[in-house]
Amino acid sequence: MPMINVPVSPYTRPEMFDPDVMVVDKRWYALGKLGMVRPLMFDVTNGGWISILKAQGQGTIQRHRHAAPVTAWTIDGAWGYREHDWVARAGSFAYEPAGHIHTLYIDPTVGHMTALFHVFGPLIYVDEKGDAVDYDDVFLRLDRYGKHCREVGLGEDYLKSLIR
Repeated sequence: MPMINVPVSPYTRPEMFDPDVMVVDKRWYALGKLGMVRPLMFDVTNGGWISILKAQGQGTIQRHRHAAPVTAWTIDGAWGYREHDWVARAGSFAYEPAGHIHTLYIDPTVGHMTALFHVFGPLIYVDEKGDAVDYDDVFLRLDRYGKHCREVGLGEDYLKSLIR
């Protein structure tokens, strides 16, 4: 069988590598009173993002619907969704299909959580009746993180290094 040469494309994007994303430094930003977030990548082509959420206490994230799937890997602690009977603990993996509505909470028996989320599209925040009250997408996340980067001296080049 003949060998087929597969060349490197000059149009590919550069790889990303960070040797220690868990170090708490100025790359993390506050998520209200709940905890902090460490963005790892903003995918402006497909509308998604990857980030680590680290939270403590009795917090929840507002009830929301995913317009696209989400994957979650729990690194530490425990969390769940008020609408489901499972609790994610260190080493757990969750797949959330598009269309699901839920309210993330920190498991009160543990009191903290750290999880890596790959969000493939926008979130639509909904009230108890299911009416949309707000939304979040990759561009709003970029705007917020850009403001944080400027305030702490990370700069625009650092922010742009996370965009794919």
